[in-house]
Amino acid sequence: MVDIHCHLLYGVDDGAGTIEESVAMLGEAKEQGIQAMILTPHYRHGMFAYPKEEIEEHFMLLKPYAEKLGIALALGTEYHVNSSIVEAFKGGRCRTLAGSCYVLTEYSHDSELSYLEQMTETLVRHGYIPVLAHVERYACMTQDLENVRRLRELGGRIQINADAVLGLDGMTAKRFCRKLLKEELADVVASDCHGIKRRACHMAGCYERIARKYSESYAERLMTRNPARILENAPDLMR
Repeated sequence: MVDIHCHLLYGVDDGAGTIEESVAMLGEAKEQGIQAMILTPHYRHGMFAYPKEEIEEHFMLLKPYAEKLGIALALGTEYHVNSSIVEAFKGGRCRTLAGSCYVLTEYSHDSELSYLEQMTETLVRHGYIPVLAHVERYACMTQDLENVRRLRELGGRIQINADAVLGLDGMTAKRFCRKLLKEELADVVASDCHGIKRRACHMAGCYERIARKYSESYAERLMTRNPARILENAPDLMR
């Protein structure tokens, strides 16, 4: 599997606190069958805005541990969307997913649909493919599956969390993910893991659940093939 959304990089957001915790999280990822990961520290004005030099330094210190385990690491950003997002990526302040044209976008739970549409269109117009992080958290998305279809038509791609699929984020999120999966409206499943115990990685269990309830090919598309296409900077994801 390939995990395109995680907070395994230590000391740069609310994820891993130490390099020891990051290494432990890498070991857990290896046990679950993950072969590549994009580390996506939060960027949110006024809350998470660590210097990119610090992020890159920690990444380079962690990379040899991943190489010993046979896990390929890349960098990205989980960007809490604001009006400066294009400038942040164009100017190099924040990283796209593994240097690709894909960007991981996060919104507030109460953001209006019109805002998601506006910013998705803006990013697409500037040559990016926005991957909307943990869509199950946004009220405007969970209210109507047609809103999810609308965002995909505009060029956005839909990411859901493994924990939500498994019901670890509550029944409301689980039921919504069930609808998305049934209609094949999800494009990627990722861990969004934050620690070795708190918000840990459950990708293996999620893969098994999707394969059993839907199909092996759909689980592979969501957790292996589409994430790999992001790493490869493919022009779009499989749908």
